[in-house]
Amino acid sequence: MFNLIQHVKRYKQRFLFTLKTKIHQPLLNNDEIIDLLLRIKSNNQTHQHKHDSAFRKLGNARSIYRGHGMDYEESRNYQPGDDPRYMNWALTARTGQHYMKVFREERQPGVFIVVDRRSTMRFGTQHRLKVTQAVRVATIAAFTAQHQNLSVGGVILDTEMEWFKENQQKQAIFDFIHQSARPVLPLFDKPLQECKIDNVLCMLNQVLTTGSTVFLISDFYDIDESSQAILLQLSSSHKINAIQITDPAELKLPKAGLISLKPSMSNSKVNINSNSVKEQKKYKISSTEYFSKKRRLFENIAIPYQQVLTTDDDIEKKVII
Repeated sequence: MFNLIQHVKRYKQRFLFTLKTKIHQPLLNNDEIIDLLLRIKSNNQTHQHKHDSAFRKLGNARSIYRGHGMDYEESRNYQPGDDPRYMNWALTARTGQHYMKVFREERQPGVFIVVDRRSTMRFGTQHRLKVTQAVRVATIAAFTAQHQNLSVGGVILDTEMEWFKENQQKQAIFDFIHQSARPVLPLFDKPLQECKIDNVLCMLNQVLTTGSTVFLISDFYDIDESSQAILLQLSSSHKINAIQITDPAELKLPKAGLISLKPSMSNSKVNINSNSVKEQKKYKISSTEYFSKKRRLFENIAIPYQQVLTTDDDIEKKVII
């Protein structure tokens, strides 16, 4: 699947987004971030939802999620390292053995956001880069979680992984958004050494608390059948949402005369005539097969999948927690 248009000899300014004049600018400025925040607040003004979010922290249902409520359930034998604040002193005094109180768990799910800023995301042909749209989706997810009184954490994928612990503080959430939206480096001919998404998925299984809601926001260029096992394991303990960011030029080849395409993760280039009906059909078949395969990969293991175009603006309607 060709997904990086490198050189355009005609109509270049019409459809190729470049970073020549914006290399030091953030992907989202403060006004754009605040606009997304106001959208979330505007979409959540019903009385029922405000009541729900105001009391969501309390929780009174038995669940497998992290934290404990104040409802005593039973006692068990003391184990080294137990917090003495939860010692059952009455039972300890009566039996002469040390016992700990066990509490019923309360539901306090957190939201964890994976934002892909790697080289294949630094591409766009009309309105914005794929990485910019990914940050917009992550911002919507973070603000929606905050509005529902949920903690927010995340990891940014780039040449390295940058982790953010789950936090309910407004400043911590803004820090995550601003770091996700920091300027990106332009593409170079030499491939960058970047982290693999499978490595991140393996680590998520180790660090996430059972019951977390996870947003995977990427173009998923390095997700394939070999990733299904770890995705299945992850989805068995957490609610996973896969959001694939796609540019319109990846779905349909723009008519721009002779262009040079570079396949993903390759140094080779292929010259084609994009005005050719034969090349247009060939590209469309390849594109349809590629994205259908990505969709099936997630749907086969019951992970909700969405495709978001870089031209989509009302993305707050597509991010559901």
